[in-house]
Amino acid sequence: MKKGLISVFLSFFIFLCSVFTSDIQTEAAGKNVVVVIDPGHGGEGEKNLGAQYNGFSEKELTLKVANAMKNELEQYENVTVYLTRTEDVKISLEDRAEFAKSVNADFVFSIHFNASLVHEFYGSEIWAPSSGSFYQKGYNFGLIEMNELASLGLYQKGVKTKVGKNGDYYGIIRACVARDIPCDIIEHAYLDHGYDLQLLNSPDFFTKLGVADATAVAKYFKLKSSSKNVDYSKYASVSVKKPSNRVYQDTSAPEKCSISLIKYDKASRNALIEMSVKDSQSPVIYFSYSVDGGKTFCTLQMWDQTKDTQGFNVNIPAVMNTADIVLRAYNNYELFTQSNEVKIETR
Repeated sequence: MKKGLISVFLSFFIFLCSVFTSDIQTEAAGKNVVVVIDPGHGGEGEKNLGAQYNGFSEKELTLKVANAMKNELEQYENVTVYLTRTEDVKISLEDRAEFAKSVNADFVFSIHFNASLVHEFYGSEIWAPSSGSFYQKGYNFGLIEMNELASLGLYQKGVKTKVGKNGDYYGIIRACVARDIPCDIIEHAYLDHGYDLQLLNSPDFFTKLGVADATAVAKYFKLKSSSKNVDYSKYASVSVKKPSNRVYQDTSAPEKCSISLIKYDKASRNALIEMSVKDSQSPVIYFSYSVDGGKTFCTLQMWDQTKDTQGFNVNIPAVMNTADIVLRAYNNYELFTQSNEVKIETR
């Protein structure tokens, strides 16, 4: 089911791309491109370690992916690639951005992995700058990156912005933008969720992530590689429009989350539920259901992002004489709205 929904997501992604083609912005092919890859975290101390779950240390994974990304990207012509760190050392965000400025970087890609306080979420997300051409470039790259990561089986949470009291919320983005450099944060996967964990534990997956990141960069900058026999100079890039104002994060939950019972089969104890959702600012990406009136919920399920309404089966445990079904719809900022309640007499 989940692989099928990832395929649906890719189709939806292609549809979205067609929406944005009215304002195409291409990166100049042929000129030498300078790329800075920033392996997040590094050094000692809690913040410098990054996420620590299931035997994984974020600071180690970011360097592993960054090295794989650099090795792959250097197989293309007309690109110079730097890392902000090559060892397990602490480097401030300002120093990382200053290094990028010193080498005249065209773009900074900050490599990260994710975790959540509630350990419920999974998938990839890209954080882009929130203003002007920085937003436009960051979002354009993010669309390409999403496609590459989805091809590895990772669920996609989208390209997003986050604004704080001093401008862009994330320090590496803010520091790079202050130095006139576009910067995206790539949150590849969650270290604390089983769905992503099965991928992270698969052979050579971190190398595959680095190759996917490098391929996205090569497509974005329309690079060629004679050694790989690859030419992205005519890659059909798409673009969002340059915003006239800062693009703020969504702070509101979905406007609509309603359910109705289509059919209940007493023999199998399966209830066919129809769910309708709406969020005018952000895509709805997850849903979960409860059979006990909202006391407990199932793990987050993938929502078919091409639809506002979909049906699914809920199996009622045999010990329950009455089921009180409610659902939650989550947007890609992890804000949810809870539905009305449907009561079922199961016997």
